[in-house]
Order: sequence, then C-alpha cells, then structure tokens
Amino acid sequence: MTSSVNSSTNPYAALNGTTGSTSGTGNSNTDTSAQGIQDRFLKLLVTQLQAQDPMNPMDNSQITSQMAQISQVSGMQTLNTAMQSLVQSQAANQSLMAATMIGKQALVPGNALSLTSGSNVQGAVNLSGAATDYTVSIADANGNVVDTLTVKSPSSGLNSFNWDGTDANGKQLPSGKYTFSAKATSASSAAVTATPYANQAVTAVSWASGSPQLIMKDGTSVGLANVAQLS
Repeated sequence: MTSSVNSSTNPYAALNGTTGSTSGTGNSNTDTSAQGIQDRFLKLLVTQLQAQDPMNPMDNSQITSQMAQISQVSGMQTLNTAMQSLVQSQAANQSLMAATMIGKQALVPGNALSLTSGSNVQGAVNLSGAATDYTVSIADANGNVVDTLTVKSPSSGLNSFNWDGTDANGKQLPSGKYTFSAKATSASSAAVTATPYANQAVTAVSWASGSPQLIMKDGTSVGLANVAQLS
C-alpha cells in the first residue's frame, strides 16, 4: 500500500536537509561546511597578519596552533557529513527491509490468537531460563479459559506451540479472537519468565520515532527489533 507523502512528513526530509525553508540567495557568512569554515578562517588569518604590528609580529606558535584548530574543525565537519550519509543509508535499508515483510507472518510480542474453525493456530512462548515445562491457558473473548496445553522439556528462549482450536473436551470452537497466557515451571530455584508471542500477518509499514514500524493484522505497531521470527 502506497500513499503520497509531502515534505513535512517525509521521514527522510531531515536527513536530506529539506525540512526548513530555503532561500534563493546564498551567504558565505552562514556557510557551515568544512570548506566555508576554512575559507573564513584563512581570510581572518590573512587580515590579522596584514594588521599586525611589525615591531611585535604574531608568534609562529600562535599561527601553528590556530592552523591545527581549524584542521580539527574541518575534520569534524567532514566526519559529521559522513555520519549523516551513513544514517540516511541505514534508514533507507531498514525501510526497504520492512516493506518486504508485508504479507508475511511474524512472531511478535503479544497474546492474541486468531482462530479459523478447523485450522490450527500457532503461538510461541519465550522462556527466560531453563524450565521442565510450560503451560498455555487459552481464553475466549469473554476471558473464559477454554483449553490448556502443557509443553514438556522446552528450551530456554523461544518455543512455539500449535493449538487445534478445540476446547478441553475436544469440541471444535467457533472462529474468532482468543488470547493466551503462559506459565513456566523452573528447572531450578530461579524463577523463569514466560513471555507470550503472537503469530500475526504484516499488513503495512509506517514510519514513527525515526524508524519503520510494522502494522500487524490486529492494528498494533511493532518495531523491526521486536520481530522474533518471520515466515
């Protein structure tokens, strides 16, 4: 899905230097480029040398010190320009990567399960440590627990599970939105956190807070760093 974007909302406007108003005439006194700074310094130095007292000329060490300082300023300006170019390139790469995810399934933090009657639904649980098992409790739209799954010997990290869409008695449940929660049994005395992950379709991409955001089927926004798995 594409839409027209004006310069005020263009995510790359700040990087391209097009966010502010521009003037048709330039002014060398406001030139902040490395070359502009160096030119102004040299003009000032020449003027200073021409106006110096012949009986008390400027010390060579002062000239050397000033030349070293302007060299540092010039180098910093060049580095800043290079960094801006790098940031712009990185932003473009992230946007391109995000766009290729549209239409795919992504495992992202969340506890939603969208059931189509007769089909399996996939979810996942991220465990913070070793566990002997974890239990998934599935609830309907009213918050009533309709089924419970127990997964034995899970690994630390991301673990996926499949729900067949039936209740605790094996009866097929109607299509609709369900949620789940997870609880892990620690393999030691240390507590293990079980974080639910939902499997959702990526429907669109937006730009927010300086980075691309994936728009999921349920309308939520997710950053690229929060995508645990893509299929």
